[in-house]
Amino acid sequence: MLRVLSIVLLVLALFFMSFDSPRVGEEERRIWTPVVLGLAGLVLMLRVPLLLKVDTRVLLSSPVLWFAAYLVWISLGQFSSIDPGEGRNHIVMLWVVLLAILSLTDERPSVTAWVYVATMTLVIVASWMAMAAGWPGVAAPGAIWRFKGIIRHEQTMAFCCIAAFLCAVVWALNRRRVGLPVPTPLLLLVLALAAGTMLAAKARSFTAFFVLTLFAVAFFHLPRRKRFVVAVAGVVVGGGLYLAMDVLLPLLSRGEAQDQTLSGRLIVWELTLQEFWKRPWTGFGFATYQDYFFRFWGDWAPGHGHNSWVHVAFENGIPGVVLLTGLTLALLRRGYVFWRDTGLLSYTLALALFCTLADIMSVVLGGKMTTLYGLVLVLFVQEEHLRARVMAQRRAAPEPARVLPALPGLATAAA
Repeated sequence: MLRVLSIVLLVLALFFMSFDSPRVGEEERRIWTPVVLGLAGLVLMLRVPLLLKVDTRVLLSSPVLWFAAYLVWISLGQFSSIDPGEGRNHIVMLWVVLLAILSLTDERPSVTAWVYVATMTLVIVASWMAMAAGWPGVAAPGAIWRFKGIIRHEQTMAFCCIAAFLCAVVWALNRRRVGLPVPTPLLLLVLALAAGTMLAAKARSFTAFFVLTLFAVAFFHLPRRKRFVVAVAGVVVGGGLYLAMDVLLPLLSRGEAQDQTLSGRLIVWELTLQEFWKRPWTGFGFATYQDYFFRFWGDWAPGHGHNSWVHVAFENGIPGVVLLTGLTLALLRRGYVFWRDTGLLSYTLALALFCTLADIMSVVLGGKMTTLYGLVLVLFVQEEHLRARVMAQRRAAPEPARVLPALPGLATAAA
C-alpha cells in the first residue's frame, strides 16, 4: 500500500505543476511550487531505502546520464545567469523530482501509468464540473474559446489529456499482448473523456502530432506485414491534419498574415535567435526567458520560445542544445530497445515521440519541470528496470521458455 501511495504522491506533485492557482507577481510564480517540492520531498522520505538501492543499470542508462549532465550544466549556468534567483528554485525542483523519480525505479510502469490516467480523469471531470458551475477561469482569455478547466493553460490541458490517452492505449494493448482481459467499457469512457477535452482545448498542431503518435503506437503493435501501410497512413493523415488545422484553418479564420507566422511563432523564433547570438555558449540563464523578453513586448511576453531547441539555446547556450538533443534521442532509443527486448509496447517511446514532435512548436523537455516532462522520466526509469529484469530472466530461462508469455512476471508487469 505504501508503494502505491508513493506513486500517487509523485503523480500529484507532477499535476500541481500544471494546476491553475492564484499568482504572486508575474505569471510563473504560483503558490503551488512549495506544494510540489513538499510532495516530492515526502516521496523521497518514504523511499530513502529504495533510493539507496537503485539499479546501477538504470543509473548508468544513457537518458539518466544525459539528463544529469543537463542539470549539472544549467546549475553551473547560474554563475553567468542574468537573473540567478529566478532559475534557482526551478533547478532545485528538477533535482528533487529526479531523485523522487529514481526512488520509484522498481515500481511497475503499468501501475504508474494507470495512477496518472485515473488522476487525469478526475481532473477532467472536475474541470467540466467547474464549467457547469460557472467558474470563469475554465476558458482561456481571448476571442477564441479554448477550454483549460482547472489547468493553468489550454495547451497544458491538451498535453495532459494526450498523455492520459496514450498511456491508456499502451496499457490496454500490452494486456492484450500477454493474454490479459481489458475492461473495454471503462477504457472507452476514459479515452472519450480525454479526447473530448483535448479537442475542446483546440491545440491544433498538437492534435496532429498526437494522431501521428497514435499511428506510431499502431506501427509497433501490428504485425510486420502491416507496418508499412500504417507508417504511410500516419504521415498522410497526420500531415493532412497539421495542414488543415495549423495552416488552412488560421488562413480562413484569422487572415493570411497570421498564417504566415504560425500563430506568431516565427516572430518569437526570429527575435529569440537574434538575442541568442549575444551569448551563444553560456546562454542567459535557466528560467530567464519570459522576464528578459518583457522589454520587447511591453506588459506581456511569451512564457517560452515555442520551440525547445530555440528556447534552450537562449537560456543554456549551445551546450544546452547538445544535451537536450542527446536526452531526446536517448529516450526514443531506449523506448525502442524496451519494445525490442520485452515485446511490450513502451510508454516511454510513445510519450517521448509526442514530446519530440510537440517540442517543435512548444517546450516540453528542456524547460521547467511539467507534468508531461516528469511522467516521461518516471516511466522511463521503471521500464528500464523492468527490461533489465526481463533480460536477466531470459538469459536464465531454458531456450523453449524464451517467449513473451512464459517470462516470469511479464504478464504482471503489463497489468
